[in-house]
Amino acid sequence: MEIMNSSIVFFSSTEFGASVLEKLIDTNENVVAVVTRTDKVRKRGNKVEMTPVKKVALEHNIEVLEYDRIDDEGKAKLREISPDFFLVVAYGALLSEEVLNIPKISPINIHASRLPNLRGASPIESAILLGEKKTGISYMRMNKGLDTGDVYRKIEVEISESETFDTLNEKLLNVTNESINAILKDVSEGLEPIPQEGESSYAKKILKDDTIIDFKKNAVDVKNMINSLSTHIGAVAFIESNRYKFFNARTSDLKLAPGEIKCDKGRIFIGAGDASVEILNIQAPGKKRMDAKSFLLGNSLEGFVDDKES
Repeated sequence: MEIMNSSIVFFSSTEFGASVLEKLIDTNENVVAVVTRTDKVRKRGNKVEMTPVKKVALEHNIEVLEYDRIDDEGKAKLREISPDFFLVVAYGALLSEEVLNIPKISPINIHASRLPNLRGASPIESAILLGEKKTGISYMRMNKGLDTGDVYRKIEVEISESETFDTLNEKLLNVTNESINAILKDVSEGLEPIPQEGESSYAKKILKDDTIIDFKKNAVDVKNMINSLSTHIGAVAFIESNRYKFFNARTSDLKLAPGEIKCDKGRIFIGAGDASVEILNIQAPGKKRMDAKSFLLGNSLEGFVDDKES
């Protein structure tokens, strides 16, 4: 079977997914429909915001199906389309076994870790947070479990000491876009997945409390935590009860007490449990994000970060 004749229903709701969809379109894959989450109303300005994937689909006149959960109407529509593949990339909701049985060849999920390591909602952030040296992309035949399906192929990616969410996300996206056409071709020609092996771990959904920095932890852990949230979320610290966001950090040998702030020659240092971290980008309350040097031209920071427990 020629892969361009294999029909694909593409499920995603993220920027990562939008880029993969662009790749599929650019390489003439037969994407017959896109399933994405429903439009959201932003709190500021009451503006309706569609998912990045929906925007790409509309630009290319691809049918868009919007579901936060695939209901009976959605199931009937997908059965009517009767695609060869589902291709799922951070759609944002679990699919039932009934739905997963619809495609004629396979429901494939692209997961941003080396399964069974870091199943779940935040594999990219968690890989950096935990100080992992390697991660990757897994192409998995989906089942009703949470990232528990058999795996067609895993592709490894190195994680550098200075890695941030943005840089690792880009690496993983590049690997996906380089491999996706070959995976679809191989599966359509009979490639069989193999069961996941080894100890599993989970990357839980990141909640508001998970973004608050604990400067009592060692400097490497604090640096990893900040970089894991840079720049799509931002790590939070309260200074004199004001909420600051920190983006991008590196460790420093400067000895400061945990939470102690020192600004010197356009640089911001904050003490951690064993050394300190240098904050490279900062966002003050109600302000735009800027690099430390620019921030200090018109602002000052001193004293201590408020205790995380207070």
